Amino acid sequence: MIDGLLSLAAIALALYVTWLIFAIVWQMAEDRGHNPWAWIIVSLCWSPFGSMFVLWMFFPLGRQP
Repeated sequence: MIDGLLSLAAIALALYVTWLIFAIVWQMAEDRGHNPWAWIIVSLCWSPFGSMFVLWMFFPLGRQP
């Protein structure tokens, strides 16, 4: 019983961390004035960490009022 609950908790935590990684890509794209959906697709095809690196390295932050 406990093993099953721990397994479900581990799966829930893994899904949450995965969602957070893609949320970072989404927010970085929005902050730079890009379409977030395009960057999510790039993240799925390539790597979310690679997408974060490209956004961070080559696209400056947009002006913030």
